[in-house]
Amino acid sequence: MTVRTGAPRRVKSASGTRVVVDLPAGELWFEVDAEHEHLLSHRADHVAVSLIMPAMQAGSNVHVGGVVTDELLHHLNGDFQAVIRLLHPTYGQIEVSADEVAPADSRKAGVATGFSAGVDSFAVLAEHFHDESVPDSLRVTHLLNNNVGSHGMGGEALWEKRLIGVHHVAAEIGLPLVAVNSNLDEHYPWTGFVESHTARNAAVAHLLGGGIGRLLYASAVHYREVHAYPGAGIAYVDPITLPLLSTSSLALTSAGSAQTRVDKTLAIIDTPQVKLLDVCIDFEASREGNCSRCWKCLRTMFTLEVAGRLDDFCPTPFSKGPYLAERAAFRRELLATNDPLVREVAEFAKDRGWTWSAQERALATGLRAKRRGRKALGSFKQRLSRPLRSV
Repeated sequence: MTVRTGAPRRVKSASGTRVVVDLPAGELWFEVDAEHEHLLSHRADHVAVSLIMPAMQAGSNVHVGGVVTDELLHHLNGDFQAVIRLLHPTYGQIEVSADEVAPADSRKAGVATGFSAGVDSFAVLAEHFHDESVPDSLRVTHLLNNNVGSHGMGGEALWEKRLIGVHHVAAEIGLPLVAVNSNLDEHYPWTGFVESHTARNAAVAHLLGGGIGRLLYASAVHYREVHAYPGAGIAYVDPITLPLLSTSSLALTSAGSAQTRVDKTLAIIDTPQVKLLDVCIDFEASREGNCSRCWKCLRTMFTLEVAGRLDDFCPTPFSKGPYLAERAAFRRELLATNDPLVREVAEFAKDRGWTWSAQERALATGLRAKRRGRKALGSFKQRLSRPLRSV
């Protein structure tokens, strides 16, 4: 089976310009404000990148209408799929083709980074904008904020609410903010954002290839955690996949992988705009600021507490009440989890002289044992569900 797409076409909307592609199941579209229309590429590279992972999961070939860059097509049909299938062994090997294949255009001067006002994105600005030693070829010229599935059930309403704070940061820094709306998430019915965010956001970079020649993609994990094992989130292979989603006209690179999340948090503590920090994963569109009780808020706030700076961030952008109500449970989680981003917080606390009581350690041990039991039971049930081999 081959899914065939139409060539990208531009449609004027009330708020800007929409790039639309016709698919058998409906439209795929991306929209930018009119002031950023000049950044749009006339190629269909963004379509190929958008659809590669859902197509692999469905086991369907993809034929893209319009022009696709030869280097990108080569990578998508080769090494990129090889890496993704290490993460998802059930995904099929597919073929991506196009109406026309052409060499890359000349690289444009724009340097973009996705900006959500989170720790990772603030850290990219610290290194690639505020640091006077960074070369011009790596200095950020544009901030991107994409609605491609990261807002969960809050959807477009939550994206628009979060954009308010992002606009404030961009205005204070003095950088243009390119807000890209899309229905891309609708085309990922079985693939979550954690499993696919790199491809989704890379698609936006290709969409803007008419003015952007480099995307600095904020890393989520340290180089030491990079691995391609079944079940791992796509962030664990960003330093591998981003070059495979690049062309001579658009370089996608991982930024900040040499730092841990703790390192990044400490590096941005005194950044003027950091009071607009937004790390929350509470998907309620009606929320105001950080919830101060989800696992990302707790991880950030505990890091700030260990650093002796929590009071500087309360009541803005965090609130102490919800945090203190969950703090005891999070302290146990620090000892019980295998999550590298949480483990590094525990290591940071230990280095700063923090200790855990015997009761906390006992509860953490029980929690680890309980989780191992659940994992073993799940594996046993999975083996039982497999069909018997004929002999």
